[in-house]
Amino acid sequence: MILGLLLLAAMTAFAAVAQQPELPFANGERLFYTIRWPSGLPVGTGELGARSTESGWRFRMTLRADHPAMTIDDAFLANTDAELCSTEFEKHIRHGAKRAHEQLRFLPGLLERTNLATDDRERPGRLAIERCARDALAFVYFLRGELAAGRIPAPTEVFFGAGYRLRLEYSRTRRLAWQSESQLADELRAEIRGPASRHEILAYFGRDEARTPLLFRVEFDGTPFTMRLAE
Repeated sequence: MILGLLLLAAMTAFAAVAQQPELPFANGERLFYTIRWPSGLPVGTGELGARSTESGWRFRMTLRADHPAMTIDDAFLANTDAELCSTEFEKHIRHGAKRAHEQLRFLPGLLERTNLATDDRERPGRLAIERCARDALAFVYFLRGELAAGRIPAPTEVFFGAGYRLRLEYSRTRRLAWQSESQLADELRAEIRGPASRHEILAYFGRDEARTPLLFRVEFDGTPFTMRLAE
């Protein structure tokens, strides 16, 4: 499960992006990561990107890794409005022979879920949702804004295809060792419950103004791995 991912609802709505200097991430931000398996061997890379649009924000995430058990090639694209509420989410997943290509459209009070890997696109699945719902990728950026404001979001539902119940808990503040220097980071523990699954993720966000995501520790297809910001 990705950032399950990744990665990582609304407590307070944001006003228009142009009037939101408190958003910690910048237009055009690109963050690069190294993926390591339990042995510490680097086996892949990841990238997070943010770009403002006329109506809000566009976020992108890619993961690419080669492992003896499989090759991973994933891409995720999220579009939001100015309040960082999701409008569309698309995921492309390839884990060895396993593939998925899915689109979520967030309409007022309604989620449409379409499997783009089939020809049955005229009959998307539909689910009632809250006014401001978020996919998993958009939530990561929403979380950065909340952390910058000194808040931890209340338990909520995020969408990565199906809906997942997400509960965040602040664990501690610690220093992460890098080759050049240490980084002060807040450690958050995320519990994610899906229709038939339960996952725990550790996420470390820097104490810098951008609240940069520095490190994720997560189980991926049964194997624990880390995704760490590249120096």
